[in-house]
Amino acid sequence: MPRTRRYIFGGTVYHVLNRGNDRARIFENDSDRRDFLGLMQAAATRVPMRVVGFEVMPTHVHLLLWPRVDEAISAYMKWLSGTHALQYRLRRGSVGRGHVYQGRFKCIPVQTDAYYYTCLKYVEANAKRAGLVNRAESWPWSSLYERIHGGDILSPGPLPLPSTWVDVVNVGLGTSELDDLRHCVRGGRPYGTVEWVEQAVARHHLPLTERLRGNFGR
Repeated sequence: MPRTRRYIFGGTVYHVLNRGNDRARIFENDSDRRDFLGLMQAAATRVPMRVVGFEVMPTHVHLLLWPRVDEAISAYMKWLSGTHALQYRLRRGSVGRGHVYQGRFKCIPVQTDAYYYTCLKYVEANAKRAGLVNRAESWPWSSLYERIHGGDILSPGPLPLPSTWVDVVNVGLGTSELDDLRHCVRGGRPYGTVEWVEQAVARHHLPLTERLRGNFGR
């Protein structure tokens, strides 16, 4: 890994997870996924948001977002999720038949050093870890695929990626890294060192045990 450094422009990176209601499939085919990528791009033109990683799975989506201001997270996700849910219902003729997404999105602050690389690797290896592809870069609905083939969604991240990044992602995470990240995802806890987590919780005026669930900038 390259030597870590502080943010280029400042601000915090967030791992955002949104899941279909009752874990239902909300992306049933390539057309669904392609349309969602278009909505991601459109959302970033409406809100001061940098998308530095993403993976669209059949039942959920992982995003690694780097807002220019923290308040942008809620605005970005409100427009993206709301527009996608309406599009989903209209396409299936099921408007008014319940929620598309399961509650509010989870929003997890990520420390920008080695933790950032680990979280990005976690996001970009999702399809491979789920057995949908043999190589992570083969999943077309991911930031790793876009890094290789080009696209209009990704912005440069706060830290440079090594030239071997594709191989790094395919190696995957160790058991302890994976357990730590999943613990943070389940509990909505910031992901970083103990000291940094305490600072992140204090910055958002929340007790350490509070779940940070999609409520930044409110």
